[in-house]
Parts: sequence; C-alpha cells; structure tokens
Amino acid sequence: MVAGPELARRDPRQTTSGGVKPLRWLAVGVAFVMLGIHLYLAPDHLEEKLYIGVLFLIGSALLGFVMVALASDQNRLRTPGWLLGGLISVVMFVAFVVSRTSGLPLGYHETWASSSEDLLGLASLFLEVVFVACMALSVKVAGGRRALPHLPAGDPNAPLP
Repeated sequence: MVAGPELARRDPRQTTSGGVKPLRWLAVGVAFVMLGIHLYLAPDHLEEKLYIGVLFLIGSALLGFVMVALASDQNRLRTPGWLLGGLISVVMFVAFVVSRTSGLPLGYHETWASSSEDLLGLASLFLEVVFVACMALSVKVAGGRRALPHLPAGDPNAPLP
C-alpha cells in the first residue's frame, strides 16, 4: 500500500496537453479505422472522380500523422494532432453530407445507403463524431472556460501544470 507523498504523485502522461490517456488511445483507434476506410475506398474514387480519390489519399495520409502525433509522448506533437484530427473529421463529415445532398463540384453526387461503400461512409460519420467528442473531452478546463491546451514556455516536453 502506498502512503504519504507517493499517493499525491501522478504520472504526468495521464493528463498532459494530449488529454486523458484513454481518450487519446480511443482517438488513435478511431483515426486508424477512419484511415483504413478511406484507403479501402480510395481506388474506387480514383476511378470515379480523380479529385475525390486524391482527397481520400490526402486525408488518409493526414490521419496517419494524427495517429502518430496522438500516440506521441511529446506535447508539441499531440496538440497539433488533436487540432488536425478534429479539422479532418469535421471536413470529412461535411463533405460526406454535401456529397449526398447538393453534391460536390464536377457533378459528384452519391446516394445515402445503396451500396456497401455508402455503409462504410455512414460508419465513418459515426467515427468522425467520436473523434471530435474525444478531442472536446480532452480539452483542459482553464479558468471556468474550455481552452485548447497550449505548450508551456521553455521546455516543449515539460508536462502542463
């Protein structure tokens, strides 16, 4: 049994700017599945509309960076990982919905759920919401308001207070 000062000591990796560790690892897993879905669908989209397939590949590469950044023990990588992952999730969510409603440029218009590809897209919508929720829950509460985590001045690897 641990007593005294040992009880008060906490692992700084649990709540640094990357947020609570289980949320980070959930976000890494979600990003991994989103990356897999988009890589799986990219070849079909490259044939259908080249620019959509290229966007799928770019999004996949960026999700790879997000996974590495969030898995990192360095605060200076995690914060951009959260921000980029959140941005990618929102953009992919909006692009999916727009491609099924008003359509995207150059006549790209899809159906909601007529093929397995559409079902993977719907699964991706759910995952994108989960990622954004993980990001929001990982944001530190500072001064009664939610603020995005920032790096302390000085040592970029120092844990946040």
